[in-house]
Amino acid sequence: MNIKIYQSGLKFMFCNAVKRLYNDEVMFHHSLDKGIYATINGDVNIDKEKLERIKNYMKKMSESAIPFNKKVIDAKEAYNFFMKKNQFEKAINITNINNITVSLFELEGQHNYFYSSDMPSTTKEIDLFDLYYIKDNEVVLIYPTDGKLIFEFRNRIYSSFREYNDWLKRLHLKYVSDVNKIVAEGNVEDLIRKNDIMIDNHLYDIARDIIDKGKRIILLAGPSSSGKTTTSKKLSLFLSSLGYNAYPISLDDFFLNRDQTPLDENGQKDYECLEALDLELFNNTLNALLKGEEVKLPRFNFIDGKKEFAEDPFKVTDTDILVIEGLHSINPNLIKSDLSKECYKVYISPLTPLNVDRHNYVSTTDNRLLRRIIRDFRTRGRSCVASLATWASVRRGEEKYIFPYTDTVDAILNTAYVYELGVLKAYVEPLLYTVDYDSEYYFEARRLIDNLKTFYTIPSEYVSHDNLLREFIGGSNFEE
Repeated sequence: MNIKIYQSGLKFMFCNAVKRLYNDEVMFHHSLDKGIYATINGDVNIDKEKLERIKNYMKKMSESAIPFNKKVIDAKEAYNFFMKKNQFEKAINITNINNITVSLFELEGQHNYFYSSDMPSTTKEIDLFDLYYIKDNEVVLIYPTDGKLIFEFRNRIYSSFREYNDWLKRLHLKYVSDVNKIVAEGNVEDLIRKNDIMIDNHLYDIARDIIDKGKRIILLAGPSSSGKTTTSKKLSLFLSSLGYNAYPISLDDFFLNRDQTPLDENGQKDYECLEALDLELFNNTLNALLKGEEVKLPRFNFIDGKKEFAEDPFKVTDTDILVIEGLHSINPNLIKSDLSKECYKVYISPLTPLNVDRHNYVSTTDNRLLRRIIRDFRTRGRSCVASLATWASVRRGEEKYIFPYTDTVDAILNTAYVYELGVLKAYVEPLLYTVDYDSEYYFEARRLIDNLKTFYTIPSEYVSHDNLLREFIGGSNFEE
């Protein structure tokens, strides 16, 4: 079964269990490792004991094979239904998706909408799950991965989401419809500036902390399309503004030549593994620089798949700082020599805190995928199908080589912009429409197109040229 269909069924079961047992409401906020972070709101305080009761109720639902009944109704009827339930954000979204009909699902007399045209046939298919207690009224709904429950609570990621969400609350932004309202009223440029300043201020605070701790090597990591290149160059500027010369170095420039790339278990080139980097060259270069020696830095040519070396040698002094960015920067196996005392680790990711509605959230993974599709087409000459085809491999690499180390870092920078999908929409929709019906990635492309329907388009002219999004859509001050 498709994991998104499984998740929709599991969320529906959890909502029903909470409603029937305690008459409380559930709000799903974002993914957290192999789970979905949710809060429970109402008159009853849900502690560990009550959460266990909810889980047992869900288990009985699974054993009873209760059907999920699909009802295709007129969009106007769906709009009126959610208005009567005071779920105004769902009603507003119905008006934005441009569908004539809407697929509602019914379970034990409760009706809901999960932006999915399908659902498991019965609750018996949802036979593997768990509930992780964070604190009263906060829970992670854990779903299976490869037939197993594999979950680890990432406290630093959780805290970063909460900090961003608190900022959104102060701006009275909760749902996509709130952002759309700002766009429709012509005030989106003001929102963009506020969001930009908030993220830049956080990055400046990180720069101050680096200086205060006297670090010479900054290891900046993040999953694909987090904005590592722009962040590393901006961080370098902030450090320089504090009186320290900072030099960004990209791990991507240390890729092995493409004909030397190791293969994965399926015989495909594995560009995401640590061994895809020329580790010997990287370590030799780093050690030489710290000794004050001159080196010629590589630059990887993604079109030809080969490293090219700068003509002019590069050298740093004892007071200079190296900002090293890449997927594997916080991997303990990256640096062979004992330089840990010199290192400051930063993890970045667009941890999108915005909700589509109370039961559906903006996917951080989808957000990164859309950024990647645009960037790959613009800078690497890759089609949308090619980007979709490699995404599973990219995700496996992130799960294996970066996520396990997120709680070991010194700082986390959330690089999501609350308005960004409105900007990306104009760039990525035409690329998604190029995926032919006979392609195995057709339905994935259409799913992404459907998800974008709830977002109003935002002109990129409002996006400054030092904004991280420019790394993907073009026009960045940091683009060489």
